[in-house]
Amino acid sequence: MDLSVNIAGIKLRSPIIASSSVDGMDGERIVTVSARKLGASITKTIVKNMQTDVLPNIKRVRGDSMINCVFGTNLTARQWFEEEFPKAKKAGIPIIANMAGTTPEEAIELAKGCEAAGADMIEYPTACPHMGNILEAMFPGLKVPLPEVNDPSDYARQIEAVKKAVKIPVMAKFSSIYHLTCKEWAKAVEDAGGDAISAADSIGPVMDIDVETGQPVLGGPRGYSGLTGAAIRPLVLRMVLEITETVNIPVIGIGGISTGEEAAQFIMAGASAVALSSAALLKGSQVYSDVYDGLEAFMERKGYTSLADFKGLTHRRIEERKAKGRQIIKDVVVPTLVPDKCIACGLCRRACPYGAISADGGKPVFDPAVCHGCGLCVSVCASKAIGQEYYE
Repeated sequence: MDLSVNIAGIKLRSPIIASSSVDGMDGERIVTVSARKLGASITKTIVKNMQTDVLPNIKRVRGDSMINCVFGTNLTARQWFEEEFPKAKKAGIPIIANMAGTTPEEAIELAKGCEAAGADMIEYPTACPHMGNILEAMFPGLKVPLPEVNDPSDYARQIEAVKKAVKIPVMAKFSSIYHLTCKEWAKAVEDAGGDAISAADSIGPVMDIDVETGQPVLGGPRGYSGLTGAAIRPLVLRMVLEITETVNIPVIGIGGISTGEEAAQFIMAGASAVALSSAALLKGSQVYSDVYDGLEAFMERKGYTSLADFKGLTHRRIEERKAKGRQIIKDVVVPTLVPDKCIACGLCRRACPYGAISADGGKPVFDPAVCHGCGLCVSVCASKAIGQEYYE
């Protein structure tokens, strides 16, 4: 079974990547997590001068989701060039430098420095949804405009300039705030010479409040942050689908991945590889290996021998719906039960919004006269005892 992948000419032994986060905070951390079956590691955002985070800056929210207002690296660019990249290269996997300058000229300077220090690829971020409010408080008089989400031309010019300044591949990193215009941004990046796209970073600004005190739970003047993890996965999955049907450059899917099957979803949507960070922060770095092992087990179960066997499968399924006239279905399919799998938990009956499920010895009975065929019961069944086939 082959799980290797090629991203813009860079070969990865694994499609699992550590996204830009705490696990890329320095060379030592990169080497440590690289043992978790990673194909590549992405640095925390490298900036010219050391940044100081506001505190507290990371909180778990419902489920496997997270809000954070983490800034870039807490190390200077010089330290990265002279110390951290040489350490990180000992991991034996490609090192992708996530970097951002305050001006296009500074971005070019940083990109050249990362390349000279041994970076295998540049990842150039778009916008961080929570930073403006915090920066304005840190530097009185500074006005940070809202990110431009409709016109990608300025960002495309920056990608083009960085691309011309280095010989290594340059990858654009989208924020989820671009979810409605992701196709236009992707096309602009491809036309500017970008080699790949990673999608997508956090959405926001968002916030959470301590109900006991009324305080915003995170630091900063208003407690604003970005939302990552499981909560944004459905949105980002759709972004990846639309980006990969728009451009021909590879896409790395990012957003709420914590299992092998979730990684497979992104590959089916057209991604060439996947990256994660929230799950690793919430569950520990072992999750990288778990996702790899889970993806391998999924492939074995389905009879796939390489990622190419199912990459973009969802695109093909959508075309099949169109060809078969199955884009809109109005005929109800009543769910069926596999009795041996049912644990009589009652979740399906409590969830049914139409009162179409009764109980017989604790196990569900579906009333075809009342059932609307919505599928909610299927999705809440933890033991996968309920089936409902709308598509062959």
